[in-house]
Amino acid sequence: MDNRRHLAVLEAAQTVEDEINQLIDDRPRRLLHVSQMRRAAHAVVSSIDEGFGRGPDGGRAQALRVARGEAEETIGHLRANFAARRIDKATFWRLRNRLITIIKMLNALGRL
Repeated sequence: MDNRRHLAVLEAAQTVEDEINQLIDDRPRRLLHVSQMRRAAHAVVSSIDEGFGRGPDGGRAQALRVARGEAEETIGHLRANFAARRIDKATFWRLRNRLITIIKMLNALGRL
């Protein structure tokens, strides 16, 4: 498996996690599901990292599936905050689209 692809999805996930942490920490109005959203965003990164540390037969596919599920959960928490008007449209769509891209990257890695 190409290490550049590993690095690209890991860096993308780290960037989204950093942005979500910044979003949570900088909000004058408390967001919904803060601890779950922070945990899910971190779980995307840690699951990708764990998957890359395993061999192809050592649970890599399962770790990448977990990362995908955590990315979907993070989108759900962002969606709830957007619906409650606690985050603006631009922020929601930017983070959602980045998470969708990460999900697609994980899907592609899972097919290798």
